[in-house]
Amino acid sequence: MGLFPDARFVHIHRDPYVVFRSTRHTIRAVQPLFHLREGPIQDSDDRIISVYSEMYDAFFEERGLIPEGRLCEVGFEDLERDPLGVVCSVYEALGLSGFEEVRPHLEGYLGSIAGYRKNRHDELPEPLRRRIAEEWGRNFDEWGYDR
Repeated sequence: MGLFPDARFVHIHRDPYVVFRSTRHTIRAVQPLFHLREGPIQDSDDRIISVYSEMYDAFFEERGLIPEGRLCEVGFEDLERDPLGVVCSVYEALGLSGFEEVRPHLEGYLGSIAGYRKNRHDELPEPLRRRIAEEWGRNFDEWGYDR
């Protein structure tokens, strides 16, 4: 396992449609800050789809290289619904101790963000939804998200 033989990994997956919309929103919000001149924003849906595909093709191909008990995958929606329970289950799944010491800090943090509201994004046009469902199909299937 290279430099970190005892490393443990937590992979948080999320509904691919939500990931696409959030990525597109982030690109549109941040890209103007990095322009050196005036001009159109380049927010290619093709680029978002290809980068995600490339990243997850590599993830699925190499995930099996992580030794048993060193990878824990959780759904973002589960983490959002029950953060304490999910973090506790991550500690258990990875054989980590110390959750009870972390709990009060996590509870304090969760209290500090209690009023946070997520960004709302426009729905995707049906042709784009179909394309995402097709090209990111394995992600939908692996984690049980509806296409």
